[in-house]
Amino acid sequence: MDRSVEHRDDKEQIEAEAAEWVIRLGGDPLDAQERASFQRWRSQSVYHAEAFEIAERTWGDLAGLRENPGSLSLDIVASKPGPERPFVGTGMPRAPRMPLWRGAGMAAICLAAVIGVSNFWYGSPMTMMVADYRTLPGEQRSVTLPDGSVVDLSSASAIALHFSDHERRVELLEGAAYFTAAPKAGGENRPFVVEGAEGTATALGTQFVVDRLSDAVEVTVIEHEVRVDLTDPEHQSASAVLAPGQSVQYSARTGLGKVQEKDIELAAAWRQGKLVFDRVPLADVVAELNRYRRGRIVVGNPTLANRTVSGVFSTKDLDRALATITHELGIRSASVPPLVTVLY
Repeated sequence: MDRSVEHRDDKEQIEAEAAEWVIRLGGDPLDAQERASFQRWRSQSVYHAEAFEIAERTWGDLAGLRENPGSLSLDIVASKPGPERPFVGTGMPRAPRMPLWRGAGMAAICLAAVIGVSNFWYGSPMTMMVADYRTLPGEQRSVTLPDGSVVDLSSASAIALHFSDHERRVELLEGAAYFTAAPKAGGENRPFVVEGAEGTATALGTQFVVDRLSDAVEVTVIEHEVRVDLTDPEHQSASAVLAPGQSVQYSARTGLGKVQEKDIELAAAWRQGKLVFDRVPLADVVAELNRYRRGRIVVGNPTLANRTVSGVFSTKDLDRALATITHELGIRSASVPPLVTVLY
């Protein structure tokens, strides 16, 4: 291996370890053995100490958002990986810094900074611009469309209407929604179509749920039937007709999945203020919890993402839900309330 590449990999490993120590020190108190281990790690070289100092400052800058979000939201900027790009933050010299982007822990910290303080409270500015109806984290809303159809929006969800003379198209921009489509009757003969990412769901009946998951879209039928069509040009055209109690997922990566049976009472449990998980990967659980919180939960250790979670949790007590999940999985968390919680 080229010595320069080897040296770079060593530096990135140290930076990742520094980020992990910052998170560990910000969580539950370390015991004597763990603290001695940290001191040994830090004293290995000047570079170890410097990496920890910069990681600690980065975490401190993020914590400052709690007290003064206005200035820090302007100062903390996203930099592409690379040794020549400076990381600029309040209280830090405006000089090139080492790229602390490869470690799982620091990736979580930087992700929170990149999202920006406005997204924590108001959502994506792009979604705000194009959405006709939307909800904030923790909010639910029922909307009656011009054709008489009703859409129940889950927390942190948004839709845009694209009605025309030929169809009643609703685009699910983010989140989840429960659709009660007005049937074709009288002078109304346009199909009711819900677009979500790389596919569409066309109502052949009345009630169904469309949910934009972390890496796919899921359609679940409550009453009558729905035809799901894949529109991603990278895959061959595919479609499936779902009956009540059936669901299917699709994505650009996997195409149209296999039709599955699903409990219709659990499919939209959020309408009753409950989140139900049955052996669901932690990454998907975190994505769902984030819809209901002002801050963000980030999985700081990629090896945890596929750990599964089962349980029923109230949307009104997500702190207890998070505490239960971390306890059951035997993992730790570190927080900068109310902005970010890192699981590791």
